[in-house]
Amino acid sequence: MYKKSPANIETWSNNDYPIKDKEKLLETFSLSLKEIYSNPEIQNQVASQEEYNSIYNKVMLNPIFDSHPLEFLWRDKEEDFLSDISSTISLAHNIFETIETKNAYLISLAVAFKKSAPKNLDSKVLDNASELIFEAIFNIENSNQQNNSKVENFKDDYRYTTDGQALAFQIQYHRWMILNKSTLPETSYMRNRFINIVIRKNFPKHTPNPESKTETSYAESHAKLKEEITNHMKFEKIKLSNEDLEKWINSFVNNVMLVYYGFYKWDKLRGDFYKVIDLENSKFGEKIPDQFEKNNEEFSKFINFS
Repeated sequence: MYKKSPANIETWSNNDYPIKDKEKLLETFSLSLKEIYSNPEIQNQVASQEEYNSIYNKVMLNPIFDSHPLEFLWRDKEEDFLSDISSTISLAHNIFETIETKNAYLISLAVAFKKSAPKNLDSKVLDNASELIFEAIFNIENSNQQNNSKVENFKDDYRYTTDGQALAFQIQYHRWMILNKSTLPETSYMRNRFINIVIRKNFPKHTPNPESKTETSYAESHAKLKEEITNHMKFEKIKLSNEDLEKWINSFVNNVMLVYYGFYKWDKLRGDFYKVIDLENSKFGEKIPDQFEKNNEEFSKFINFS
């Protein structure tokens, strides 16, 4: 990790991206990278990889989230437009260093590009552009998997756009990911972003009083959200067993409730949820277990349906 230095900033402008004010954008990221390298632990090369990533994410994530909306310079022809999308995707790999920052940029891009895409393009072209971003995010999270570039590319006609672009993208990404893999591989960062969006946008409507977390009907709320997520994840043909998909959905809903009611807290720097020990002093314990049985066991420690 210490082989990279602000000298890399000089190479950033060598790449061409369809962004109107590319230099201003790169300057923002340059200032952030210089701030990261000014940290004493990084200057003295004593930070562990985890500490380095935490420092890097803390500084770099904010300008990434602030970087959209951008003014893109998309070309009108289908082939040119998809080439522009690929070029814009490459910015994530050329500039950012961590899974969290690469994917944060790509998630922002996925939401932003449809708003500015040329109006003459068919919706299928936009879907193809989304799939290019899906593949990039998936491969970043599964970089250690063999043959991870050989995506089967099952098509999915499902659309969900009634509750915000970010949520729509997350649902469509996870459907694509499930369709194109016989087992659910590592998707923790994207899944956790998905959980965080559902907590803010969808889960409150399934509670007795969205204005008050003290008014609860745990069993009913769990059942309603599970039904909603299940409806989004229904497939005609799928290699994944119904049992495995059921476990994935159940753990997903468990995690939404554990975080919504304050037993765990989202840490955007690490892209995961951690048990709250001392919220006032930002002290956190272990992260939510992913494995189905352990997840259910943890859920039952805090939330009782009876």
